[in-house]
Parts: sequence; C-alpha cells; structure tokens
Amino acid sequence: MRAVLSARLLLVPAALLAAACDDSSNPIAPEEPLVVGAEAPEPNPTTGPLEGLAYWADGYLYAANVAGTVTPAAFASFNRSGGAMTVTKVAGTTGRYVARLRNLSGLLGGKSTIQVSDAGVQLDPAYCKPVGAFLVRDSVEVRCYRVGTGAAMNSDFTLSVLGKRDDRAFAFANLPTSTNYAPASAGSWNPAGPMRVYRDGVGRYRVVFTGFRARMPAGSWGHVQVKAVGTTKAHCVVGPWYGATNLEVAVACSTPAGVPTDSKFTTLVTPPAAHLAYVWADQAATSSYSPQTAYGWNPVGGAVTITRHQAGAYTVRWTGIDAEIRDLGTVQVTAWGDQAQCKVADFTSETVSVLCHGPNGMLIDARYMVLLGS
Repeated sequence: MRAVLSARLLLVPAALLAAACDDSSNPIAPEEPLVVGAEAPEPNPTTGPLEGLAYWADGYLYAANVAGTVTPAAFASFNRSGGAMTVTKVAGTTGRYVARLRNLSGLLGGKSTIQVSDAGVQLDPAYCKPVGAFLVRDSVEVRCYRVGTGAAMNSDFTLSVLGKRDDRAFAFANLPTSTNYAPASAGSWNPAGPMRVYRDGVGRYRVVFTGFRARMPAGSWGHVQVKAVGTTKAHCVVGPWYGATNLEVAVACSTPAGVPTDSKFTTLVTPPAAHLAYVWADQAATSSYSPQTAYGWNPVGGAVTITRHQAGAYTVRWTGIDAEIRDLGTVQVTAWGDQAQCKVADFTSETVSVLCHGPNGMLIDARYMVLLGS
C-alpha cells in the first residue's frame, strides 16, 4: 500500500517537558533499564544477512510540528527494539529537540550512527543536525538553524538510526583539526577493517574505510550520506568517493555563509540492500533524466527518474518500490560537492521531493544524494 506524507497528522501530543533548559544544558533523559520480555517484541538480529530482516534501518522517525513531547505516527516511525518513541521540544528554546527510541541503545550494543535531514517547506529554509553522532541512553538531541544566517529555527526533520551490520560502514569524525586519526569507536563501524580520517585543509576531509570497496557488488559504488555533528552551525556535504579495495570518501564542511570551517561529522556508506533505495542526482540543471546505475538503486529493478521543476526543486521517483518500503519509510538527503544545502521537501513510499538552497537562502540548482528506506 502506498503511504503518503501528511505532516500535520504525523505527531500527536503526549506530554510537556518538565523543566526549561538553556543552551549549555543536556536535555537527554537519564538512562532507563532495557526492558525485555512481554513489553517488547522479539527484535530482528543485529548481525547477519540483511535480506533476512524486515527492515533495513534499526530506527527512524519523522518529527513535525513538535510542541512539548509528541509521539511519531506509526506509519512514519520504527524502533527495532519495540520500545516507545518520542520527540521533545526543549522548553524555552528555539530549534532544539530530543528524539528518544526506548531500548534501542541496548539492542545495538552502543554502536550506532545518526542521520538527520531537515524536512518540510518553509518560507525561511532551515537545516537540522544531530548534536551527538550516536545514541546515548536511547536519545539524541537535534538542532535546527536558518540557512544563510545560522539563527536557531523551529523545523520539522527526519531522523534515522543505524547499527553495525556486515554490509554497511559508518564513521564519526570527532577531531575536526586533527590531520590523521582513527575515528571515535562508539560512532564508527567497518566490517572490513580499520578506518582513518585525514584533514586536507580547513573544513576539507577524507574518510578511508579499509577493504570496504571490495565488499560492493560488481558495477555498484553504493551510497554515501554525510552530516555535520555538534552544537556549532556548520554543515557538511559529500564529495567524490572512490577506491579499488579501500573506499575513500571526500567531505567538505562550511559555515552557514558558505565559508569552509572545521567540524565534526558522520559518514555513512551502504551498498544495495532490500528495503532501501538511493540515488546520486548529478545533473543539477537537467529537466528529466535517469541517474547513473552505478550510483543508484531500486530493489525491485524498476526505473529511477529525476525531474527538475524549477531552480533547486526536484523529485526523485523509484518505480514500483512501494512493496519494498514499509509504510512511509525514512528519507535522508545530503548535498554533493557544492556549497548548497539540500533537504527533504516531501516524500511518499516511492518519491522524494528535494529543495536545495544557496548560502543566501535562495533556491539554487545543485547535485545531491537521496536515500529512501525502511
């Protein structure tokens, strides 16, 4: 059944946050014990062949119109642990939220990565980022800012949580000014070997996943998502990724005004999989085209088309994918190789609408990466 986004129906009130917090406070709730037995259904295993899993992601939600504490609608959220999910607007703040997926930290064994994308259509465009690169006590804070100025801004967003599996890799680049180091263990995973992060200049990095290119199917380069992490207003984009045995990913981070700046960030790499679709939209000004098959994936083998409606406004469609995406699924968008910031405007279980803005906040043609999964 095809699922259609209706942002104003996605979240329902649950409770109000008890106390106000300032910008330096930690709004994440204290740890609660992992509950097993009747309260949570038996989860799918966190290792082993992905094809045997009913979901590609380990957790996700869509946060819209958040005031106080709300519960994401079931058709736009998933928690592999079976635990409750909530999104809380931090009281007394603008653009600060805490997403909680109960019991998921324990299930993933402390090894996870967080992806966040701004969502919705606003007169003033926003971008959102995780404060932490991985789940801590089942929670992560998200902050949203206005494109161009970096002013705090209330906004909708999508959030995805991924744990370690044999067919994905991720890295948390936690030392923005270091030139050569191993990324932080808690937010990093490579089933094929070690990882290194190299800084080539201010805001310019390379992440090397040893041996992971050799795990890609013949003819496929997989998919990459990059997100800035932390309380600064920086944002990061994907650059070229390449390699024969190792996979090397270029990353660029900038201020809201488009000036290169050092930043923490996460990098996610995934090959084709069930319940997952993706694309690299590399023809920013073309009215309609089919993307390169080596950088795109439709699990049912149908066509993938990208349509440009006007400057900076696009729709990606994966024909026939409804059967592979559970309900609405989850979406992540990252700009590629440009100073633009790209976001989710709207999505269904087979299409994603994307908006890309320049540092001045105006729509601009740009290249980008889109992931749709469940």
